[in-house]
Amino acid sequence: MKQLFLTIAVSLLMAGTVHAHGNISKLPDSVQVLQYRMLLYMDPGDTATRNKLAMALFRTNKLDEAKAELATILKDKPSDFDAQDGMGIVLLKSGNYQEALRHLEKARSLRENDMLVHVHLSVVYGKLGQNDKAAAELARARQLATSTEMKQQIDRELKLIAGS
Repeated sequence: MKQLFLTIAVSLLMAGTVHAHGNISKLPDSVQVLQYRMLLYMDPGDTATRNKLAMALFRTNKLDEAKAELATILKDKPSDFDAQDGMGIVLLKSGNYQEALRHLEKARSLRENDMLVHVHLSVVYGKLGQNDKAAAELARARQLATSTEMKQQIDRELKLIAGS
């Protein structure tokens, strides 16, 4: 009974929050973490929400928690592009460049024309001292950027991932 009450209360809270704010992703990262955790409490198998939680944890520098969330997805769905790419950037930020490269190459094989995976690969190749490959991946990302907004997204992603 107590769990049912909690579930109903959380559901009402979520409905009000989503209605008031529109999109959870527009809220501060720390609030996103709480809201994604509430959503996962109600539906633990929701991989899209788990991926979003992992990225909010990444942005709040909770890398071990982000890695655990992504590992949960990859255990059952090793071909989940978002989880492979996300694991790559979490490992990159953790300094585990070889393992990051493995996940990012897998992500690229799943979605060759994703602009951001090429940005992420560019950064990891740079960290590994493979500057020609880094330049080629960044050039490919810029080639895939078909609008000014996408080109700006590359610059924002580089700042987030590489701190440049």
